[in-house]
Amino acid sequence: MSSAASRAPQRFDAASAAHRQWLSRIKCFLFDIDGVIHTTAGAVPGAASALSALRQAGVGVRFLTNNAGKPSETIPAIGKSPAMVAAEFEKLGIDASTSEITTSACVAGDYLSSKGVEGSYVYVIGEPALMSMLSERAGVRPIGGPDDAGKSKRTLQHSIATLDPPAGDVSAVVVGADGDISYYKVAKAAAYLLGNPRCLFVSTNPDPAYSFAPRRDAGTGRRRVGALCGDDERARARHRKPSRSLGKHMLSAYGLDPATTCMVGDRVDTDIEFGRAAGMHTLFVESGTTTAEAAAAAGPEQRPDFIAESIAVLEAALVGEAASD
Repeated sequence: MSSAASRAPQRFDAASAAHRQWLSRIKCFLFDIDGVIHTTAGAVPGAASALSALRQAGVGVRFLTNNAGKPSETIPAIGKSPAMVAAEFEKLGIDASTSEITTSACVAGDYLSSKGVEGSYVYVIGEPALMSMLSERAGVRPIGGPDDAGKSKRTLQHSIATLDPPAGDVSAVVVGADGDISYYKVAKAAAYLLGNPRCLFVSTNPDPAYSFAPRRDAGTGRRRVGALCGDDERARARHRKPSRSLGKHMLSAYGLDPATTCMVGDRVDTDIEFGRAAGMHTLFVESGTTTAEAAAAAGPEQRPDFIAESIAVLEAALVGEAASD
């Protein structure tokens, strides 16, 4: 279990016997994707080789992301299926099976499925891929999304007065990243939440920035969620990093022990906080949006155990361990 709350994070040293011993105790790594495995510039140097080395050493590899979009897109699309992510990995020379990949859209779909809302309407602020995932995994009927793109405030009053479908027929509002976000969409989502006390609220992405390239970001889901939920208790049903519900889902789904699992990410406010909340070890990498200085200065809930330039250091440590045997 992580002990970073009581001390400063350590710079991971592949030549350190103590650090290699720590690595030998880890049975599974959970990797964030954007900024850890790839950026818009392509695969992070050494990432593919490091993943291969871990597998060869018998260490489990899993991928967990709030944002499963194509690295080449201006705004990555939330809600891609594991198969789509695996196909995009393949183009980058990265090996991954669909069983190793979990996106927040997968978890949102599974959550809705557990609520028995199959066949009902779900209003979505998000991309088409998110809508497809919700339909596939929960059997719901997504509305909104691109169909409400470009609609103006001038038509809003009529739309809310004559909600179609009516609020009582909408079982949930799901919010993800949306390249066509608008006042219209936020107001309509709020109308469904206010019009139906039983309407579930699910958010899939709290990240305040995307990993377009190292240190180059653009705002994402957090402000949309805040604009919608306010103090609404339904905002507590969040199914993405750093939520505890996602941590429980991952540990249960993959049969993981947090004491031998390490979360690897480039954000302290989602990835590292998620890992610490779940009781996992944590490794922060500098290949994404946050600097090592910021990670080292983070509060106890977001402070990593280790800091490294990239996940390539893991292969270097494994090679060093093998050479010492």
